Amino acid sequence: MQRNREEHFWNAIIWPILWPILLIQAALIVLCMLVGLAVWWMSPTQAPWSTTLWMALALLLGSSMNVSAFLMLVKVRTKQEEAYFIQELDELERHSESLRFSVLQMLPDKKHTLPEISRAPVRPLRRLAQMNEMFSGLGRYIESAQRSRHPTEQVKEDQALLDDIHHQQQQLKRLAAGRDRAREESRLKSGYLTLLQRETDDLNEHLGRILESDECSQCRHQVVDIREHLADVRTLLTNLVYQSVNEDDVTPANTVSNHVLRVLVVDDGPVNLMLARQMLEVHGLDVEGVSSGEQALERQQSTSFDLVFMDIFMPTLDGLETTRRWRAYEQASGKRPSILIALTANADNAGIAGCKKAGMNDLLTKPYQPEKLLGMISKWLPDSAIKALGQ
Repeated sequence: MQRNREEHFWNAIIWPILWPILLIQAALIVLCMLVGLAVWWMSPTQAPWSTTLWMALALLLGSSMNVSAFLMLVKVRTKQEEAYFIQELDELERHSESLRFSVLQMLPDKKHTLPEISRAPVRPLRRLAQMNEMFSGLGRYIESAQRSRHPTEQVKEDQALLDDIHHQQQQLKRLAAGRDRAREESRLKSGYLTLLQRETDDLNEHLGRILESDECSQCRHQVVDIREHLADVRTLLTNLVYQSVNEDDVTPANTVSNHVLRVLVVDDGPVNLMLARQMLEVHGLDVEGVSSGEQALERQQSTSFDLVFMDIFMPTLDGLETTRRWRAYEQASGKRPSILIALTANADNAGIAGCKKAGMNDLLTKPYQPEKLLGMISKWLPDSAIKALGQ
């Protein structure tokens, strides 16, 4: 670095002045030599001392003039360079002051102070030293401000994270409270339905005792009809209680074989029809439902069913007559016989015998629970995947 500075000083100030001086000095020496040779040629025997003295004085005077000219040129050149240097230094000071003011405005920390540049007339080197000190302080100030700002930002991020965690905890508490309320409401609903089911069972038993007595032979048909509708209500209550208690325990079954069982539910009660379809479809069965015997016979002509749940008491065409026509069509067409299960609330010996005579395979008493419904499928179709669920 020192060598570069010396070369810059030599090339910028000394050399542009020195080479003209050297040329003049060389010309002066040549001139003196020519004068001396001329004198020696004119008087070769002896050279007067006065001539030699004047030649020496002329050479000394010329050298002095060369040195004076050199110094004057150096002074002029130095003043020019100094003026240019002072101009650039002033510009640098203005930019540094603007930078200092901008930094102080941008950074909010006012604890530190930056050294200011003195406006008093000082030497250029001192001004450079002041600027260097100011830039050094500016660097320390920025570094200190950044160090003091980073912990604040980290604290803000940590606080935001804590606030978010607290918000999530509050949401979890609200969800847990809602879940507990839903469980309590479900438990109360299940309790109410259970009590209602008990009352319905007692009423059904009372109707059964009335039906078996001889005192009511004239109103036997009305009692049977009331008992049938009451069985539908009991079925609804039974399935509501079952779904309320075991809604999280039911999972669809995986079929063992590639064949999916096709089941037809025939019931004029829309509630019973809906519940039976839901229970069977949950366990992976292909279920269809119709509300009359005529519709069941129409479906028989287009589709083959593995098992049919048939309600006995239906308007127009009851379950027994529908079963007779179902079996007759199977014999006439040569189709594989379906398993026919009767659904009735009248499960006495006469009712069972009538169902068997019409062509029913079995009888399921209303109200039926999901386990009994699935157990009936497992009984007559033991190779189905419902077997384990039904048991």
